Amino acid sequence: MCDRTFQVIYNDSTSCIIQVTCSVPQGSVLGLRLFIVYTADLEEKVDERGVNYHAYTDAMQLYLRCRCKDMSTAVDTLEHCITDISQWIDVGQPS
Repeated sequence: MCDRTFQVIYNDSTSCIIQVTCSVPQGSVLGLRLFIVYTADLEEKVDERGVNYHAYTDAMQLYLRCRCKDMSTAVDTLEHCITDISQWIDVGQPS
């Protein structure tokens, strides 16, 4: 895919146009398979931190079970997991 852009229009406001450098076109024949291939390693990244998750289409919920006294450790673990996922997503993206 090349020369693809993204823009949001809401009420009378319009965002700037963003060049899309990678994506899976909605409604394409291979769209679902390409999305699965793209996100296949995500489960591994989450499991590395011992975090639980639910995923549905393009949404993911991360969660941990903990006691109240362990809340700050759980928050740190979730933050590290989110950082890992962000870094995984950014690999190969133009700066």
